[in-house]
Amino acid sequence: MMYQEPGMEKKFVEYLAVLRDFGRIYTGKIISETPSLGTDLKLSQIRALYAFRDRNIMTMRELADSVGVKMPTMTIMVDCLVKDGIVERERDEHDRRKVNVWLTDKGKKIRSTFLEKRHRVARMIFERVQPNDQKELLRSLESVCTILRRAFEQDEKRPRRHTRATRTALKKP
Repeated sequence: MMYQEPGMEKKFVEYLAVLRDFGRIYTGKIISETPSLGTDLKLSQIRALYAFRDRNIMTMRELADSVGVKMPTMTIMVDCLVKDGIVERERDEHDRRKVNVWLTDKGKKIRSTFLEKRHRVARMIFERVQPNDQKELLRSLESVCTILRRAFEQDEKRPRRHTRATRTALKKP
């Protein structure tokens, strides 16, 4: 059972607002200073591109999980990215239930530009912060990472729910 305290919902809404604002400010700064990214890209599409930061190909499920959206939403996002020539998709030849998505050369260029600009903006922010505030910012971000790791460790300790197919396979000798 998850821990709940009085007023937790209000704190959660505040948390989401701060997280959203941080993402918008940070990503908005990157986009505003990088016209070559294509101003027609939506923030959600950039999040999808960012999911490919370490990989060139993903299944639709992996991409949806990475971006944090449901499959129907991911399908719409990928439709737009395909239309813009940023990604391509194709059914997996070994498992027709899976759809693989990969970056085109245009998508790789946009990803590379975004990641480079992201690095420059992070450096610019850090350099503009006073030395004492740099230490406080670093401590705060480290604290956030520690808290999130602990929260996600709790997730990993919970038993996973299995689909009917998985339960059937687990029962076989």
